[in-house]
Amino acid sequence: MEVPAGFLVVSLLLSCFVATSYGVYFSSLKETLIVTASPTTSQVLKAGEDKITVKWGFNQTLPARTDSANKTIKIKLCYAPISQKDRSWRKTVDLLKKDKTCPHQIVARPYTASNNSFTWTVERDIPSRIYFVRAFAFNAQEEQEAYGQTTCKFSTRCKQKTNLFNFNGKARCPQIYQLVRDPSNHRSPHVT
Repeated sequence: MEVPAGFLVVSLLLSCFVATSYGVYFSSLKETLIVTASPTTSQVLKAGEDKITVKWGFNQTLPARTDSANKTIKIKLCYAPISQKDRSWRKTVDLLKKDKTCPHQIVARPYTASNNSFTWTVERDIPSRIYFVRAFAFNAQEEQEAYGQTTCKFSTRCKQKTNLFNFNGKARCPQIYQLVRDPSNHRSPHVT
């Protein structure tokens, strides 16, 4: 018995679509966590020197056991939309396994509903950009279950300008970094 070629093509396309669409979508997550971070809005932090204290917990105004599936939590440093503009490698994608918004992990630990805090020294390799902090709660299958963040959920109603902070990160070229830190140390190159 011969299978029609059209059937094979449709089957192949359908299986590819199903394979690429599997995963957790940010838009499907419940915002059940309250997250705060120590930097003030527009504060500039120095990579490798300054510290951030992040506090998080379950939103107590929600019904009890709303967080019953949460097993672990990961706190991440995320690029603000202004730092993603014209940078496709930082692009926000609803399908979380393809999302590039939050590449920098601050801490991961077992989930507890309240009184959570962690102080993190900003790593030296963090680029100079504008950031916010986001927490993801994971279930037993290690899939994102819920989230919370230090700024409002990015939508058309949100101006995305609250609770964002800057990092003065390490420049790619050490000579430029030194010049920025100490302009008096600049020596003009000699042309021969």
